[in-house]
Amino acid sequence: MARVLWTQKQDMGPRPRAGHAMTYDATRRRVVLFGGDSLDGRLFGDTWEWDGESWTQVQDIGPSGRTFHAIAFDTIRRRSVLFGGRNANGLLGDTWEWDGENWTQVADSGPAKRLGHAMAFDRTRQRVVLFGGDAAGRLNDTWEWDGNEWVQHGDSGPSARIHPAMAYETSRGRVVLFGGAEQDLGLGDTWEWDGTAWTEESDFGPDPCAGGAMVFKGTRAALFGGIASIASPAPLPLPEVFDRSWEWDGKHWTARQDMGPGDRVFHAMAFDEVRSRVVLFGGSPIPPSADGAGARVQGDTWEQFEEGQTGATIGVAAVEAAPNPSPSGNTVVITVTLTGPAPTATIVTILADGQEIGTMEIAADATSGTFELPIPVGQPATTITVTARVGSSEATTTLTITSPVVVDVTSVDAVPNPVAPGNTLVITVNLGSPAPDAASVELLIDGQPFAAVVIAAGATSGQLDIPIPPDQPPVDFTLTARSGGTEASVMVSIQ
Repeated sequence: MARVLWTQKQDMGPRPRAGHAMTYDATRRRVVLFGGDSLDGRLFGDTWEWDGESWTQVQDIGPSGRTFHAIAFDTIRRRSVLFGGRNANGLLGDTWEWDGENWTQVADSGPAKRLGHAMAFDRTRQRVVLFGGDAAGRLNDTWEWDGNEWVQHGDSGPSARIHPAMAYETSRGRVVLFGGAEQDLGLGDTWEWDGTAWTEESDFGPDPCAGGAMVFKGTRAALFGGIASIASPAPLPLPEVFDRSWEWDGKHWTARQDMGPGDRVFHAMAFDEVRSRVVLFGGSPIPPSADGAGARVQGDTWEQFEEGQTGATIGVAAVEAAPNPSPSGNTVVITVTLTGPAPTATIVTILADGQEIGTMEIAADATSGTFELPIPVGQPATTITVTARVGSSEATTTLTITSPVVVDVTSVDAVPNPVAPGNTLVITVNLGSPAPDAASVELLIDGQPFAAVVIAAGATSGQLDIPIPPDQPPVDFTLTARSGGTEASVMVSIQ
């Protein structure tokens, strides 16, 4: 295993602070930092971004100045999501989103107002996961944000606690949580959330602590720092603040070298997925409530990497579309190839004629991935420039959409009919003669388009499977297959 190394970057940028929050904007390739506490009576409400070379303040209008909030980047909706914390007036329970230009408050209901909670984005289930914190008492509730509302998912699992460290492991599809403080003393247990339940995976490894920071770095979760107790520091001695680096591989914790940022608590970290760097900013080397903490709070920036790693960015080498040309109603598979193995799960933005139409994720260590682009039924013949973009690197290809091929529809069948909820309805479209070329036949429900059946060149029929949701209420409708001036219909019953 290669050695883990820390290097200090510039010390210009955000003012020294603790209790701030950071995340990595995978679309814009920026580390985003918000808020924090100067530890001398000032709370920050500023937004900064780190591009690997320098910090830039990008906004000072948005959420109120606060500390001990949490933030996570939604890779599907391409928003940094912020929740809660504490400002000068008390605890907060507001939800905000940052799109790279503006902050927008999107909810003021959901989890109780709190501070010291943890959040991570579950890329598989496309949910921001929130756990614990303090709201005039320790909490152990689990919530998920889907972009529209918060939903609580029980209160079993880890004990109630404040200031745990949490990250999402893309390789195993698990949210990993470590430590925190149930009362004053730090905890040393490791838990994982699979979207349904929490499971305790280990109670051995890093020093029991609260206020550490954790990120997922491609194949392992990385933890740094923390404090042994969050109790008032009087009387002396002060509780220990740690400077150790640990990594979790899903089964075991491994201690890595501890040379680097030094003793630190209530700092923040994010993982730069393209540069394959852990980025750390700020924090305090002593308990924040200790005398003189305001004079010692940090404003330094560090990056962690593995020995021998060049830090070269990953770009897009090529993008291909197949089949190309393609008829309307078909689904085109876009294949994106990178310039090398992805250092971690990498988000690729897909554009059509310059307009963003979605994103795809290429797994860590993979060199390519695919994106499905459905072509609407009846789409006129045209050409589309398809672009794949990772940060400032991009590649393009030209996709040709051919004129719709008209076929002779003679009948349409639906089996089974009636169909029970939870089953699959198989729709078969029959032609009077072989299709002269690949074609798509439009399907309508009670006159409203909803899907298409693709007919292969030379074939006289085509099929489409439609799963019926288990909770689908009973309904009767007319299913119509249409191409050009020919069509056929059948009555379908869901019972």
